[in-house]
Amino acid sequence: MLKLGFIVVCFLPFTFALAANHHPQEFLQSIKGTKDEGAQIVKHFCSSCHAEKPLIPLGAPRVGNENDWTPRVKNGIKSLFKHTEEGFNAMPARGGCFECSDEQLVLALIAMLPEPLKKEVLSDEKDKK
Repeated sequence: MLKLGFIVVCFLPFTFALAANHHPQEFLQSIKGTKDEGAQIVKHFCSSCHAEKPLIPLGAPRVGNENDWTPRVKNGIKSLFKHTEEGFNAMPARGGCFECSDEQLVLALIAMLPEPLKKEVLSDEKDKK
């Protein structure tokens, strides 16, 4: 028991140091309006599950993987956004980015799509306007 207490006391400062460095609002504000805003959001918030080789392999569609995204895009960007906003399967609501605006979540979704599907989704959205 004494060893456990010692270990906890030793690692407590590291826990506070890591927590002190996580400022999502500041990060999101610093990238707002940049050309690669969506890609930066994906890298910061989504890559643990959505990377080509995810740290948390739960079957989430991988960034840029056409086979993963094609069936999902067929339901439209609104369906993708709804799943992102509400959470889907193991994904938490808003993809875990509670500080992200709706616009930023859409930018992140688009950034994850392979190029042909990005063009398809963007042209569909333009046609609807």
